[in-house]
Amino acid sequence: MRLLFLAPDMQRGGAERHWATLLPALAGRGHEVRLVCLNDEGPLFESVRAAGVAAACLHLRGRADARGLRRALAEAGSRPGAVVTRGVSPQLAGQAIARRAGAAHVLNEHTPLTADGELLTARPHQRLLTRLVASHVDRVIAVSERQVDPLALLGYRRERITVVPNGLFESDVELRATADATRRELELDEEDFAVLCVANLRPEKGVAAFAEAVSRARRQLPRLRGLVAGDGPQRAALERLEDVRLLGSRGDVPDLIAACDAVCLLSEAEALPISVLEAMALGRAVVATDVGGIPEAVLHAQTGLVVPPRDAAAAAAALTRLAAQPEWAGELGERGRARWRERFGGEAMVDGYEAALGEVATR
Repeated sequence: MRLLFLAPDMQRGGAERHWATLLPALAGRGHEVRLVCLNDEGPLFESVRAAGVAAACLHLRGRADARGLRRALAEAGSRPGAVVTRGVSPQLAGQAIARRAGAAHVLNEHTPLTADGELLTARPHQRLLTRLVASHVDRVIAVSERQVDPLALLGYRRERITVVPNGLFESDVELRATADATRRELELDEEDFAVLCVANLRPEKGVAAFAEAVSRARRQLPRLRGLVAGDGPQRAALERLEDVRLLGSRGDVPDLIAACDAVCLLSEAEALPISVLEAMALGRAVVATDVGGIPEAVLHAQTGLVVPPRDAAAAAAALTRLAAQPEWAGELGERGRARWRERFGGEAMVDGYEAALGEVATR
């Protein structure tokens, strides 16, 4: 297949990390894969290109950038069989490119779901623009079963929606340093029970709730330590909090997870977070909120603990429970690793995308 992937950028968010795994894997199976970023490159752009995927960035200055939009439409000249898009602006451009090239338009839906089951769309006009395109999209590949109904309500044809969960290869969680070495770098003592949150510092990611949960848990177990890997607009506000340590944006997330005892994600909206799958793959217990596809990955009291969103008390109780029973936390992590191998491996994910794209791709 000849596949054109269209995205805003390749930052270090979950959707971008997913594509950084998926695109080289599809290319490795003999498909002709090309990545085009509309706005910025981002730190994962070079890693995709280094893996042998043709990649370019148009550096559009906005929807009014006529010259940039013409460059985007010129991608139809590469004659893709399917144009795969992620995000509102790429979806609009992708529909035009697909129509001009006689190709299928496939939306890869990573938009988070709120606790109310609604897709988290940043602005009202984006929802309107999405509705204009939705009925024309040939295939929607969602990452969670919970996304299907909200997508249908937006106008996507239900019979064209398929679900392929995110997945990871062993190589995606390969460690660069030993857990002991990373713990020393993080200044963690042997008796510390370290909990890591991997998230962009945006309100919906619940990092402030994580800080509050850690603060509450430390009143009972002072040896519990909270760490946050990520950056974003809330950084200045979060830096004033005393009970969590901000590590900034990191390229060694697997090393951080392996060095910690558990992973916690208290988002108010999610699709199927890569950080949760990384924790499972590395055998770490997970505390996470009941939003999006999280309960499809984390089985309560079997591979981790699932808590209600916006409930710092419940999250604190879950963290305290794990820290007080580290052996049990280890057992949960091992069962999570087994579940990752069974349901969220990289090969199964690529099989799913290959099948879904193959049904509609024209070349």
